[in-house]
Amino acid sequence: ARLPAGAALPKLIVFDLDNTLWTPELYQVARRVKAAPVAGRDVKLFPAAAAALHEIDTCDRWEGTQIAVASRTNQGDWARTLLDAFEVPGDPSRRLSDLVAYQEIYTGNKRAHFESLRRRSGLPFGSMLFFDDARGGRFGNCEPVARMGVLSAHCPNG
Repeated sequence: ARLPAGAALPKLIVFDLDNTLWTPELYQVARRVKAAPVAGRDVKLFPAAAAALHEIDTCDRWEGTQIAVASRTNQGDWARTLLDAFEVPGDPSRRLSDLVAYQEIYTGNKRAHFESLRRRSGLPFGSMLFFDDARGGRFGNCEPVARMGVLSAHCPNG
């Protein structure tokens, strides 16, 4: 409701997973459990992230905008399992993985995730919006991705 009518919208919205879409981080879960974590019990979606996903999925203004995830986790199997387990907010018949057009879930540099997203989607960096809890420094993602031309939003609380 706060976006002006006719505002330019991103063509691809990319979410980090740990501490951005959900909490806790999967490496923290791995310290407590040995089996795959259970969505909603061991790992929970942030309410604001669920609301954002719901809006992108249901509001006409977002038609034509795709969703991607980019995560540097070493728990990739768990992350994909959770995306398949979490319900789409407002639609329990669908899973988060149904909303996600592109998944880049593997260890390494976040810039590699975005190079792959650009190649696979055919979209320029300037038409992407990225949300992550890590801004800069050794493990930061927002600053290096922003230098690529992606609008990056630091969301330290999910």
